[in-house]
Amino acid sequence: MRRKGGALKKMPTKSRDWLEAECLRLARGTIGEIQSITIRRVRPKGTGPNWKVADIIPQPSPLVSGKIRDALARLTGIYALEDERD
Repeated sequence: MRRKGGALKKMPTKSRDWLEAECLRLARGTIGEIQSITIRRVRPKGTGPNWKVADIIPQPSPLVSGKIRDALARLTGIYALEDERD
């Protein structure tokens, strides 16, 4: 994301619970039978997204899974997964 002048804008961070709930809400808009979605942290080189969808339950057909993942892909460009410290 860029602001005027070309400077990178920092993505807002969200919790794992919030991101998984938002993914579930969007996925159910594509196909209502989805029960849960889990995400996992990724370590991008550079400034890429730091999380992605790890699992969709129940696992839909490959065609439907692709549609769901396409619908959720925009979230990875909007929100970053916050640091999780134990």
